[in-house]
Formats: sequence, C-alpha cells, structure tokens
Amino acid sequence: MAACLTVQAFYLQLQTNRSLTELSAQLSQAVDAETEDIQKLCDTLKSEFLLSEINPKISKALQLHLQHIEHFDEETRVAVRSSAIGEDGEELSAAGQMDTILGVKGYNEIFAAVKKCWSSHFTFSAVQYKRQHGQPINTGMGVVIQKMVHADVAGALFTNDPVTASCNTMVINANFGVGESVVSGEAEPDTFRVTYTSDQGGSDIFSIEERVCGSKQVQYVVSESGTVGKQSVSGSSVFCADDKTVLALCQIGLELERRFGHPCDIEWAICQGQIYLLQSRPITTLTQETEYELLHEFDSALAMDQELLSTMNIGEAFPGALCPLTISVVVKQIEDSMVNWSVANGLNVVPNLFRLHKVYCNHAFLNVHAYELSNKYRSSLADRRMMELALAGHVIDSMTDEVIRAYHPARPLLTRLYCSWRFFSMILGKREKCLVHEQALDKLTVPLTTSCAELLEYVNHTVDISSQVVKDYMPATAISPVYSQVLMGILTKGKHVWEAKHYTDLASLLACHINEVFSAGVPNKLEELSRLIHSHPAFAAHFLEISIESGDSFLNSKKTPAGVREAYQLFMEKFGHRGLCELDLLKKCWSQDPSQLIETLQMMVKSIATGHNVDARCYSVQEVVDGLQCDLTKGQKLFIKFILPKAKKAVNSREEVKSILVKAASKMKLGFWRLSELMYNQGYLPSPELLFFLTVTEIKDVLSNRNGSLVNRAKRRRKIYEKQNSMQFPRFNHGYPEAVVTHQDLKSLEVETELKGMPVSVGEVTGTARVVKNLSEAHTIQKNDILIVYFTDVGWAPYFPMISGVVTEQGGLVSHGAVVAREYGIPCVVSCHNATQVFQSGDTICLNGSTGVVRRLKRDNDL
Repeated sequence: MAACLTVQAFYLQLQTNRSLTELSAQLSQAVDAETEDIQKLCDTLKSEFLLSEINPKISKALQLHLQHIEHFDEETRVAVRSSAIGEDGEELSAAGQMDTILGVKGYNEIFAAVKKCWSSHFTFSAVQYKRQHGQPINTGMGVVIQKMVHADVAGALFTNDPVTASCNTMVINANFGVGESVVSGEAEPDTFRVTYTSDQGGSDIFSIEERVCGSKQVQYVVSESGTVGKQSVSGSSVFCADDKTVLALCQIGLELERRFGHPCDIEWAICQGQIYLLQSRPITTLTQETEYELLHEFDSALAMDQELLSTMNIGEAFPGALCPLTISVVVKQIEDSMVNWSVANGLNVVPNLFRLHKVYCNHAFLNVHAYELSNKYRSSLADRRMMELALAGHVIDSMTDEVIRAYHPARPLLTRLYCSWRFFSMILGKREKCLVHEQALDKLTVPLTTSCAELLEYVNHTVDISSQVVKDYMPATAISPVYSQVLMGILTKGKHVWEAKHYTDLASLLACHINEVFSAGVPNKLEELSRLIHSHPAFAAHFLEISIESGDSFLNSKKTPAGVREAYQLFMEKFGHRGLCELDLLKKCWSQDPSQLIETLQMMVKSIATGHNVDARCYSVQEVVDGLQCDLTKGQKLFIKFILPKAKKAVNSREEVKSILVKAASKMKLGFWRLSELMYNQGYLPSPELLFFLTVTEIKDVLSNRNGSLVNRAKRRRKIYEKQNSMQFPRFNHGYPEAVVTHQDLKSLEVETELKGMPVSVGEVTGTARVVKNLSEAHTIQKNDILIVYFTDVGWAPYFPMISGVVTEQGGLVSHGAVVAREYGIPCVVSCHNATQVFQSGDTICLNGSTGVVRRLKRDNDL
C-alpha cells in the first residue's frame, strides 16, 4: 500500500543539481553563522529545491514502483510524507517540522510533493531546531508515498504508558475519521488503557482496564475528491472502537515493539474493518527525568537525619531558587573556600562529606551543625552565641555543645589553641589581597569576539579570578565578629547569661558614627544624585515623565546638565556592579539593566518634591558610651573607646570586601550573558536565558558536541524553576526541608498585636507600616514609612533615606538591613518572625529598636 524513497534518492537529487550541492555545503559550514544569514541561506536552498527538476532515475523508479501497488492509478489519492534521519528519536523529536502533503493524485503532483518534502528539510524552523538541539543539519531524508485511507476510525497507540512509563500498560487514543484530530489535540478522543502479561506458556494476555469516552466534537474526514476536511459534530457518547478492535491493535503494537526493540508510538487507521498502520516512532518521553527528579536534581546529601539546615544569613545572599549555573559556580566557590579554610585551620574532616552549605530544591541553606563546628574548633575562645547572633539574630537554643560534639568529637585544648593561632594568622592581610584581586577584576573587559570558544575561555578566566576573591573573602571578613564578641564580653563582664540590655548596648555601640560604612555609600550617593536632579526643576520634571527603559540613555545624553550626567556616570562606575540578588548569575546587575535603578531614582526625586525627609541622627563614641545601660567601670569604658574604632573599621572592611565579591560575580554575569547571546545567535540555544540552566561542564559539552539532550534538559529545568522559586521554607529545618504554604496561618496571626525580634539599631518610632513582600512592590513605599520586609539586600538600599524604621523577618547583627540602618540612625529590628503576615500596610505601629518589640497600635481598617 506504499512506496518509499530512501535517503539515497535525496542525496542523488542533491548531487544532480550543482546549485543544491553548493548551497547545502554552505549550510553545513555555516553552523556558527548569525541567525539572519542562516535564514537567508535556508530560504534560497528551499526555493532551489522546489525549482529543480527531479532526477530521471528517481522519477522512473518511483513511477514503476507505484504501478505495482494494488488498485493504484492516476486518480488514486495518496499521502506524501517526509521522514528525515533523526526526526524521531529517543533523545529529541522534530515531529511536525517537515511537510506532509495529503490528497495528492497523478505522477506530476506526486513528484512535486516529493520535492516539497525534500525542501521542507531546509526550512529555517527545521534547520534552527536541529542547530539548537545538537542534530546535524545536512542529514538525509526519506519520503513515503502512502495510499490514502478513507478511515472510519483512526488514532494513536502507545505500547508503554507515556505518562507513567509502565511497560505493562498500553494506551490507545481514537476518534471517528482520520487521525488528524487525535494527533493535533483538537478533539477529546476515546481512551483505552490495556494491561498485558504472559501466561506460563508464553502467550500474551491482554485486559482492558479502563475505557473513557471522549466528546469527539471535532473530526477529520476524507471527501469524495480525496481532500481532508475538518467538521464539527455534536459529540458522541458511543465508543468509536469495540473491545475486539482494541485488543487486535494491542497485539499488533506488541509485535512491532518486539521487532523494533523499543516502545512504540503508532499511528493507525481502520477502514471497513481493516487495520492499517500509518507510521511508528519511538516513545520519546520514557527516559526523561520526572518532575520530582528535576526538583531535587541538585540536592545535597545529609550527614545525618537531624542535621539542622537554615535560611539564616544565606537567605539574604541567595533569596529564592538558584539557577543551575549559579549552583555549579558561585555556591561551589563559596563552599570549597569555606571547607578548605576550615580544614586549613585544623578541623579534621573529609572535605567531600563535610559541607557548610546545602542545596535543596535549588534553594541554598546553611548547615548549622557544620558552621557551629567550624566556629568552635577554629578558635578556642569563640562563643557560638555571637556567631548565632550575627547570622540568625538570636541564640539557637537547640544547638548545645553536646549536640555539636555528637556531630563531631571534641578536640584537645592544645589543639584548639593551635587552631586559634592559625585562625588569627590566616586572616592577616586578606583584605589587601582582595584589593589586589579587585584591580585584576577592573582590568577585565568582555572581548568583542564572535567565537564562543574564545568567549568561554575568557569566562573561565573570570571564574578563576572570582575563585581567588572568594578564597580570601572568607578570612578577610572573619575579624568583624571577633570584635563584636570582645565588645559583648565587656558588656556582660564575661557572664554566661546575656540580657536584653546587653543586646541593646551592643547595637548602640555598632551604630556610633566614626566613618561611613561602605555599604551605606549606595543610598547616600543615590540621595545626592536625586537631590542634584531635583535642583534642576525643568530637567527633573522631564526625567519623571520618561520610561524606566529610556532613563539610562536620557541621563547619559548631552541634554542632561553636565553635573547630573557626571554624577550618574560616577555612580554607575562605582556601583554599577551592584543590584538585586547580587550573587545569582541569572539576575543582571545595574550596569546590565539600569531600568531597576532608574525606577528607584525617579521615586526618590518625586519624594524630594513632596518636601518629606528623614534626618539621620549620628552618635559620637562618647555619646554612645555615656548612654550605655550596662554598669561599666571607667577602665572598661576606656577599653570600649579604644576597641570601638577598630570594630567599626572591621565592619567597613567586611562591607568593602563584600563589594569586591559582588564585583567578581558581576564580571562573571557580563561574560556569561554575552556568551548566552552569542550561543543563541549561533544556534546553540533556542533562547539566551537557557544557558543559566546548564552547569559549566554542560555548557562546554553543548559547545563541543551540540548536545541536544542537554538543551532539552535545560528547557525542562527552566520550566520547573518557576515552581522551585515559589517555594518557601521554614527558617530552621531538621533534615531535608519541607516547603510551607505561604500565609497558611494568616488568620491565627492576625490577632497578634505585638512581635519581638532582635534590636540591631536603637531608637523608637511610631508611624505607618509598609509591608513589602518583594522589591517589585517597593514603589509603594512612602516617606517616613516603617518598612516591613522578609530581608534586605543592596537592592533595598536606595529606600533607606526615605523610611523611618525597618523590620525584617530574616537577618542578624551583621545583616545588610542592620548595617545600613545603623548608618542612617533609624531603628531596626531583625529576626522578627511572621512580621510580614501579622502586620499589613497602613497599620499604625510602634517600633522599638532598643527592646526589639514591634507593636500594632491601630489596624488600617479600624474605624
């Protein structure tokens, strides 16, 4: 009932026509060309194929073969179907990319349809699909000429369940008419689910387990003239196939599966009781990872079931789910640095098993057990509670010395003293090394190359420098909590019990004004820039009217006052590497996407125009010491005055080094984003963003081998990423975390009127609450609002000059919000759990930055 032209006929047609040979060779060699050039070449090659004369050897052999088909003549309607090499495979499927022509009759129409099928092999969509999925471009194509079947019933048979992958279940979809309504999904077909086993004698036993009658409201039928048309019907409650037909189809399907050696997706038709097989392809979804496997693809192993994982501190650096590229580069750099440093300080662990950071559902967590252990054995003088305050904002009661010893045996005192000496010796000079790394980073410029290999080499070099920054970042920032512990030791006089007044006094000491902390430079410079813009009324009015997308070019234009333009350019030069989710390679920095910065700047200029402002109060060292609640001797106060400038300098050093770390990440972002655009233009990827859903090793594989299965996996990772990013987890988790439903206890929380967190910036303020769940809602912030958020990072920094207080659910003594709030002299409470749920925007609240209490005075909807 059919004739087949093999791929040799296709190659012969190419060789017959010199123009086709040259054009196809150009297309094969243009694999790395720009998209527009590929498209032009495809259009030319397709046109040449359609205009070419079919090779006489091919036409003669085909005509002779057709004549041997029973009941075939010039009036017989046939379907001419393309079948390219690699079109349907277990790794990828290009089904639908090539042409199928129905209702063809006569030799001339058949020959024309054959050329149309061949030419469809070179359509831009087909070529681009192959380029982006690692398939060779200039592969052969077969063509099948089948006698049209005036099907009474047609459909598809899967010899394995395509959803569950069950090898003992077959699934049949069927509808009246030809099978187009089934394969296109336009109609709800009948569904039959059949299980099969073998008896002791080896005979196959089939059993219809389920029958579902579809509405079948759309059908395709073959007209008298041989053309296929769609018609709408009222639907049918009658099955289109009886049990005998279903079982017969299953028997044929099982035979085909055994012959081909793999599960089959079979298209079939029935005419006057006779079953016709139209085509068979492998089922392409059976070996794909399940959704569960993709969700947990990058999960870390646990050392023990009760290992304590937390979002504290790391939730600020990595909010939400991370893309695979960030996990394979940044998270790995941080983890390797921390483990190697711990081992270098004398901690006797196996690096591959001892992990201070864990990943679950692409979310990053701190391994509290490992951090406590690393802190305890890095210094014999370390008090674990200070680390907990710095990271979590409160003491973790469940983490006792006994628990830590159960995780890792205690070490002798002399060993711990030696580790302490090692610790202090290793942190010396690390800040200076980071400054040297910054100079190397400043020299990096993304090369203007069109070679993906050269660009990848540059990116690898950038990653290497970044690894050095991360390596020195950890010890360079370690001195800051040491000073905090010294100050707390003086305030408590060495007592083990820490009271509220001790926390308040420590926050007051860290808030004294000695010099500007590096991280406060972003909001300060933005405020200066907004006031400078506001000083030019006509220009400011125009600036407020433009779109955020055109704001960057507007501020850089010659029409902008010179002082404003220079101030903006200086800001971008110094802080352009900052932005939202700064260490996530997927998220662009301000220099890459200035629109997020322009929106904030416009809001600040508008806010100045309203006449509101918050005056930051600065406290001298003497004022802070005189106002301490703790009863200290004169000598203790003198020592605090001596140590406090060093503690503030350490804080500033930590923020300065963090900026260098962020700059290293921004350099990687620039390189990877440029590489992603180049790989997209050259057909390695169907979209630039997909690069970030590959690991570094996988990127190299795609560039070297055009690995289509990896591209397909990246697409599925991108799809599952949205689900991962929507997940929220408890702050502390014993064992693997369990995602929580957002606001699930909202009703019970609404009755709460008072919460308590950790005070990190003293002062008391009463005002309007502004609950902001994410930065996209930040435009709702008004002057003098008390900002209530889950956490803050540098993306929130521009709003600090506007607000009168800050409350965060996440954070500790050295978190971003705490540091910047102290610099601005505004009250701040961190680690205030459920604050974004208990309070709502418009509530009148009282924030006490000395006691850590946040109290609602009036609900927004109260009369």
